[in-house]
Amino acid sequence: MTFNNPLLKRFIIRLLLISITIFVWAFVSVDGGSVFLGLVFFVLVIIQGRAFFKEQARNEISIIRFLEQIKQADLPNESTEENELLRTQFNSILNSIRERQKEKEEEYQYFRNIVQHVGIGIITFNKTGDIQLYNFAAKKLLNTTYQVNNIQQLTKINEELVSTFRELKTGGSKLVQVNIGEESRQLSVYAIELQLHNKQFKLVSLQNIQTELDEKEMEAWRNLIRVLTHEIMNSVTPISSLTGTTREMLSDYKVNQDNAVPLQKDDMDDLMYSLKTIESRSEGLIRFLNEFRNLTHTPNPKLKNEDINTVLEGIMLLMSKDMNEKSVTIHKSFDEKIGEIPIDRELIEQVLINLVKNASESFDSEQLEKNIWISSNLDTKKRVVISVKDDGVGIEPEALTKIFIPFFTTKKNGSGIGLSLSKEIMRKHQGNISVQSTLGEGTEFTLKF
Repeated sequence: MTFNNPLLKRFIIRLLLISITIFVWAFVSVDGGSVFLGLVFFVLVIIQGRAFFKEQARNEISIIRFLEQIKQADLPNESTEENELLRTQFNSILNSIRERQKEKEEEYQYFRNIVQHVGIGIITFNKTGDIQLYNFAAKKLLNTTYQVNNIQQLTKINEELVSTFRELKTGGSKLVQVNIGEESRQLSVYAIELQLHNKQFKLVSLQNIQTELDEKEMEAWRNLIRVLTHEIMNSVTPISSLTGTTREMLSDYKVNQDNAVPLQKDDMDDLMYSLKTIESRSEGLIRFLNEFRNLTHTPNPKLKNEDINTVLEGIMLLMSKDMNEKSVTIHKSFDEKIGEIPIDRELIEQVLINLVKNASESFDSEQLEKNIWISSNLDTKKRVVISVKDDGVGIEPEALTKIFIPFFTTKKNGSGIGLSLSKEIMRKHQGNISVQSTLGEGTEFTLKF
């Protein structure tokens, strides 16, 4: 409030008049001044003071009543206050409040329209499941043509979906498959918990990723078929060729009178070599198919609380002899704050052994210093992170994108299932494995639980 305010001006003027009247009354009353004038000014002081306090009391009541109306959000169209100055001020305040309310309502409608028309399904609900927001994308994804007021009504579509809504915490996500008519949809559900006016709410987003999954599935099948075709053709082609050659060699010989087939030594050696090659390639094909079967029958983990640092110490001890023979130095850095985590120790040890073994084979033969770093720590989300890093030759960028594809390998004698199996084991532990590599600097594999 500034001095340009008429109410403040009026207050100051009245206060000045009372002060002047008191000063004059005091002046005429001292030194035996006129009793009549003193009495007159005394009466004026009383009258002015009474009028001043009466007006202030009336203004105070009007202000309290006005504030109560604002508090109850019961805004009158305009003030009916008899005091012209107060009425003007009140109307100015009412107009300002309405303008703010209008701006807030416009902003609310603006953002609501954005949420309603965004391509991702969004649902917000409170603790009892009452829905506050259910946008068009969510209605389309769940094909709800009827009014939905509570998430419990969605159980007729899919009970698992409703359970997921209730169970997911902030940052949680899950894939849920729902059947809408004859169409199957794979929904990615993400949740976040919110608080508004001391009330708890949950926001869940829904996205149909069925198309993306289908594309990834087809890509995986193409990669698998390509690898299977390559491996099988590598074995079947020489087997077929050698079988034909052997048949032609034997067809040139005729049975003699003793029902025997005489063979020259060179031909016998060629036949033996061909049969050994056929046997070797057949065994290789059988081994390949057994490895494929092992990959597709990864056991489900039997979870038990284990100290991950103790597991890592065991791996270092187990691999120490092999590392010494290869002149590889292992460095460790373990976070002692990490407690026990639920894992299948045997399966995780299998993953770690594979990673350390791969790291030990990543060095150039002329490399003098060969180092592997094994570490454990907690990330910002309190997840346990294990790292196996080397300073070897690194992995080609093109190979890096295919490194987890079954049977893909950059090694001459590699099977190509170690990393694929490791990825599957981590997936079954609700974790993940990732890789980073720079040519000439080294490679780092990271496990997150």
